[in-house]
Formats: sequence, structure tokens, C-alpha cells
Amino acid sequence: MKKTNLNPFTFGNPVEGDYYLPMPGLEATVSGFLENRIHVVLIGPRRFGKTSFALNLLRDLEKQGHYTCIFIDIFNITSHKDFLQQMLRALKLKSSFFKTVLNTIPKLRPKVSAEVDPHTGGASFALALDKTSSEKDTKELIQDVLAGFEKLGEKVIIAIDEFQKITEINDQGWLEATLRTHMQQLRNTAFLFTGSRKSIIYDMLNNQARPLYRSCQPIEFPSFGEEFVDWIIKRFASVRIDCEAKAIKHLMRLVQDTPNYVQMICFHLVAEGKKNITVKEVENTLDTVVKQNAYAYQTLLNSLTLTQQRALRLAAKEGKDVFRKELLEKYEIASAPALASSIKSLKEKGILDEHATGRGTVIFDDPLFVFWFKNCF
Repeated sequence: MKKTNLNPFTFGNPVEGDYYLPMPGLEATVSGFLENRIHVVLIGPRRFGKTSFALNLLRDLEKQGHYTCIFIDIFNITSHKDFLQQMLRALKLKSSFFKTVLNTIPKLRPKVSAEVDPHTGGASFALALDKTSSEKDTKELIQDVLAGFEKLGEKVIIAIDEFQKITEINDQGWLEATLRTHMQQLRNTAFLFTGSRKSIIYDMLNNQARPLYRSCQPIEFPSFGEEFVDWIIKRFASVRIDCEAKAIKHLMRLVQDTPNYVQMICFHLVAEGKKNITVKEVENTLDTVVKQNAYAYQTLLNSLTLTQQRALRLAAKEGKDVFRKELLEKYEIASAPALASSIKSLKEKGILDEHATGRGTVIFDDPLFVFWFKNCF
């Protein structure tokens, strides 16, 4: 067998090929809904594999020859213009359809400018919208582009990653309502959304006052199980490294079943030249990785108010029924409203989220941050 120096693990970006573990059951379920034009929302923590799953599913559907799929990443949007830009970037990747859609939108005359693709290092082209465009113009263009997706083929799937970000645009629900309108009107198109802010998404789907009320089939993105442990062990074996199953199960518990972090720690174990992966080796490497991020975590912590820091301690140690009077006293928080205000701020910062089933249960967004935080306090 030819010797290779390639690390069998990767992290930080969506995975595909040998680095991706298929989820055939979930793929069949989601495909079945989309085939029947039932819009789907995949809900799960960040770094849990939703984006990788969606990209691989879309790739497989397009290979069948019946579907045209568009993937729109809106994680970093802050405005309607950002949302429009991301739609155009996604559409640009479908070069065979790009002019077709643009020709249906007379108002859209983007300026094309050269740029370097940060992922490949190759030449790319950016679509720079006219800076003089008004908010009214931008909204009209969003509607026109959404309507233009109908021209992409007989069966179209539009995937929007981290779609709860649309709620952060202060537009009184305009973008939510616009999406709902086109979800109903585009008869050849199904939408696949992914999202990580569970409490926000469930409010979007279950609140009768919201435009997207009962518009989609929600699916909780599942954790990997024994099949992931077996896959990890085989990946280690491919570079002649022995690995105990209990070590990987322990690692999964420590990082709250987050696949990206499992692959991250395994990557470091290989890079460190380990030949036998045990529970102790996993703990040592995890501790090293967390310490490497300590400065960033401490900087984040220092940016918080005292009440917010105390709220984090409460959340890390207790997690449930956080508004109990004895807990407020124990963690020196003045009142339940003060705690609620801190949790709200921490949610807005993407540090905490509230469990969708009810007020009083909180979860951390980043398992490595909470691992560091618990060790410090």
C-alpha cells in the first residue's frame, strides 16, 4: 500500500468525499419531503454537520439529473443587500442558468469585478451591486430573484443555511413574509433550510403571528452514534494508528457529540504522532486544543458584564430551572428579570440559547468554550 502523509481527518469547513460519513436514513427522509414539495428545516447545534449533509444531499440529487440545486449561505448577512448578494453569488455558480435568470430581471445590472477565491486561491468573479440602490430597489430585486429561480429547471431546490439569520434584519418580518410568498408561488421549487438557534426557529414556525407559521417540516438533526465511532476507528487504522472505541465515545461526550470537534481532536492526535489512542490521550489533546483558544475565550469573557458572567456560571453548572430563587442567590444575581436580560444578551451574542421546550433551560453554543469555562470556574 502506498504510504501517504494525508491526515484522515479534517475540520473547520464542510466535509465531503472520504471525510464525510453518509446518513442514508436522514437522506431518504429529507429527499422524500423535498420530492413532494414539502419544505424542510434541519435544526441542530452549530458544527453538527448540517451544512455538510445539505451540500452532499444536493450534490447527490443533482447527479440524478432531475434537480437544479442552489445553496445560499447567509450566516454573515446584516442587511437585505447582503441577502441579495448571497443569492446572486449562489446563482453565479450555476453559470448555465445565470444569464437566463438575469435576463428576466431588467432592473438587475450587477457590476462584475475580479477577486481571488479564498477557498481555492483561483480567480473568481464578484457581483458588486450599485451602491446607489435604495432599500426599496433592493427589496424589489430580492423578490425578482426569488421569482427567477423558477427558470432554473423542472425541479428546483433552494437551500438556505443558517436561515434564522433573516430575523436579525430589523424589517418587521418583511423577509420572512417574502420567503413565505415565494415558497407558495414557486410550484417547481422546494426549500431546504438549516438553522442552529432552536428557540428562534421554533418561534418562527409555531407562532401564529409569524409569516412562516406551519410552513415547513422541522427535523431535529440527529447525533451520530456507533457508526461514527466505527468510522473514526477505521480512519485511524488507515494511517496505522490503533484506537480504543471507549476513547472516541468519551471524546464525543466531552464535545457534546459535535462532529467537527471530534474530527478536530482526531486531526491533532494524528498530527502529534500518536500511535495508540486512549482515553488519556484524548483528554490531553483536548486540553491542549482548548488552552490554545484560551486567549480568545478570556477576551470574550472580559467583554461581558458581571451579571452576564454570573449567568454563564449558572448556566454551565446548573443548566435547568435557572430562575429558581436559591440559584439566583447562589450565583449573586439580583433578580429573575436581571437574569432574563443577561440570557437575552448572551443569546444575541451567540453564546447561549434557550431550549425550545420551555423557559429556564439553557445550552451553550460552543462545547469547547463551556469545557474551558467549567475548568476555570
